[in-house]
Amino acid sequence: MVRRLISSMKAHDHWFAEWWSSVLLMVVGIYGLCISNSFIIQRSFIDGFLKVLPFDVWQWLFIAFGLFQFIALRCESMIGRGIASFLASSILIWGFLNILIYGRWHFSLVAWGVFAAVNLYAQLRIVRGIEKHYELL
Repeated sequence: MVRRLISSMKAHDHWFAEWWSSVLLMVVGIYGLCISNSFIIQRSFIDGFLKVLPFDVWQWLFIAFGLFQFIALRCESMIGRGIASFLASSILIWGFLNILIYGRWHFSLVAWGVFAAVNLYAQLRIVRGIEKHYELL
């Protein structure tokens, strides 16, 4: 199963970036749940995210969206990928803006911005039909 997933990722190189995006979301969510009083979490997330939803809800959203994106990539579903990239980009943009405004330019700002752009690019490819025809860019 792992070999099949790796070969699928190599065959679809743009999917590899989306896969890393799903891993980032899951790792941040798990890290936040396990070590909620960490300096990294305190400086970058606590100040802004808690203004809308409780901290644990955000962490579970990170995990759920990351897992959904991982599963959608694994199933190679175009509709699933579109929905997953929309959800992932939404929460990654929210995270990027949260760190930009409240996080005092925390070092993770770059990762959040890059992976938000990756998911927005995936949505663009799906909407324009590039994915259907497997055109190279």
